[in-house]
Amino acid sequence: MSKPITNAAYKRLINSLPRDKQIESVERGLRVLPSFIMEEVARTNPNEKVIKHLESRLRQVRLMMSSIIATGKAV
Repeated sequence: MSKPITNAAYKRLINSLPRDKQIESVERGLRVLPSFIMEEVARTNPNEKVIKHLESRLRQVRLMMSSIIATGKAV
């Protein structure tokens, strides 16, 4: 299994997109990450590292969404 990208690399990736794609990607993250976390927790043998990473990514996406709301771009 490959290693997931860091939050800093994810943020750079989102910032490199046009504004409308930034909003679309952040909204998608807000929509799917909670379900990914619930699916991982519901497994018979949940991986704590995966859960921690998904929660961290969700926090990052929430920060990026609040930034988009305040300034109009993901900062």
